Amino acid sequence: MKILGWENSEVTLNLRKQVDDLVLEAMIGSIPQLLFSGYMAFVEKGSRRESELAYFERRKQLAAFCLYLQYHERTESDYKRAVNYFEELLWAVNNEFTWCVMAHLPQDKNNFLEKPETQIDLFAAETGETLAEILKLHSNILHPFLVNEIRKRITERIFEPFLAGSWWWETVQSNWCSVCCGSVGMAALLLTEGDYKLKLLQKVDIGLVNYLKSFGEDGACEEGIGYWVYGFGYYIYYIALRKEMDPEYQQKEAVMNKIKKISEFPRVVQMSEKSFVPFSDVAAKSFLPTGLLSYLQQEYGVRTPACEYITPFDFDNGYRFTHLSRNLWWTDKGIFHRELQDEGVYLPDRQWLLQRKNGCFLAVKGGNNMEQHNHNDTGSFVLAIQGELFLADLGAGCYTADYFGEKRYEFVQPRSRYHNLPLINGQEQVDGAVECKVETVSVNEEFADITMELKRLYALPELRSLKRKISSDMIKESVILKDSVVSTEEIAIEEGFVSYLKPGLTREGEIIIQGKEGILTLCYEKALLDYSLEEFSFENHYGEQVTAYRIGLKSKELKREFTVDLSFVYRKC
Repeated sequence: MKILGWENSEVTLNLRKQVDDLVLEAMIGSIPQLLFSGYMAFVEKGSRRESELAYFERRKQLAAFCLYLQYHERTESDYKRAVNYFEELLWAVNNEFTWCVMAHLPQDKNNFLEKPETQIDLFAAETGETLAEILKLHSNILHPFLVNEIRKRITERIFEPFLAGSWWWETVQSNWCSVCCGSVGMAALLLTEGDYKLKLLQKVDIGLVNYLKSFGEDGACEEGIGYWVYGFGYYIYYIALRKEMDPEYQQKEAVMNKIKKISEFPRVVQMSEKSFVPFSDVAAKSFLPTGLLSYLQQEYGVRTPACEYITPFDFDNGYRFTHLSRNLWWTDKGIFHRELQDEGVYLPDRQWLLQRKNGCFLAVKGGNNMEQHNHNDTGSFVLAIQGELFLADLGAGCYTADYFGEKRYEFVQPRSRYHNLPLINGQEQVDGAVECKVETVSVNEEFADITMELKRLYALPELRSLKRKISSDMIKESVILKDSVVSTEEIAIEEGFVSYLKPGLTREGEIIIQGKEGILTLCYEKALLDYSLEEFSFENHYGEQVTAYRIGLKSKELKREFTVDLSFVYRKC
């Protein structure tokens, strides 16, 4: 599906201007080099940034040049120079020793354990798909030798290895399944024919059935909004291309209904125009691809979340051609609006409660501590005003070997301590598949109430019960938290709350958090609880140092039974 006239549309003007600027700047310099020292930084230190910076800069340039050459169509004085640079860039990418990133290759300290050129990870699959689209769009302006070499490389690195065996990501219920299978499928649709094409697509379709199983009937993505964009985006891009190239292709009604439900997820978890619930590995600011949103609205009749402009070129630090191209080709101004609908929703499969009214937003997370991109955060909650988080979730950390290894829960983002959760006898929640028990729940746009049993999330045999009740009144602009603990031994409880905004103790029993969009007052029983404030710094998903604060409210006495009542009253500025 193309929105006709995108090449000259005012809707796409800003994005086309960004592409033009990137192309003209790139031609002044040279093609980014993938250095040995960058790869060794991962082998020796587990750091991904050194090798991936140049890798993704190349993909950024691939996307920009491909689109630039498509919509200018020899109209620019720099067109020939751009074609020459583009061919050199394609030659460099085509001859990379692997299309995988270093973090995804089987290796030890001294060598690769399997042939790196035939491994298929997310980025190898994406690269193959991008090159296939480039050939489809630009074979007429590229040298035939280069075109043939690229075709051969895609076959050797993507199609043949995909058919030769079973890949673990074909059956996993996560974004890996969708991105890898969807990329292989799109490349196959564009470059192959006959029985060979049929074999590839049959295998792709089986894998994508597994991807849809990662969603329950509520359509929620446990990996968070960023991975909804990533995984579900590639699923939709593949389905759209399949429909375009095969008019007889049909989806079952049950699949269509599930797609519609999944498509509603961004609207439900939107806190403001550019911010979404930060549960799991979610970046601090999230942009949604307006091309994808336009397609979902037109093809499935889905109500879109609030957005005002076409998505910028650099919204995705992987610079994925599928996102960027569809933003240009598909974005329809009919999706642009700024209004956030007031609503209250409970997503039973993921046990998320979400409530939004008059710019105020509450989200409570149940679930378990063995989810995709897991954080030990069962029972945590966030509170925002106009998208500004007063009670925060720190979202995604910087991706390194350790962040996805045994040291994951030493990082602040996945740790239970740095979520809005209690410590019991100083102990945090542990990771594991045990799910919290939601005992009662009700929600609408004005009132919400949820009670959860969390005892099994703590590895404490003496703990008999930890009930958390959160009640919200959006009319009175207040949230009441009640934690009730029962133990066979005397224990201490310490309530913890995290914010990017520095709290202040106005007097004992009252804490103020002042932001740009409002003010939050936390009231506690000073006779029962001692106040403390921890300031800490950490590296965010983009490698930037960020400062945040943790409020501690610790019981003054040890008891076998303990109830903590806290109130949060907020108002907008």
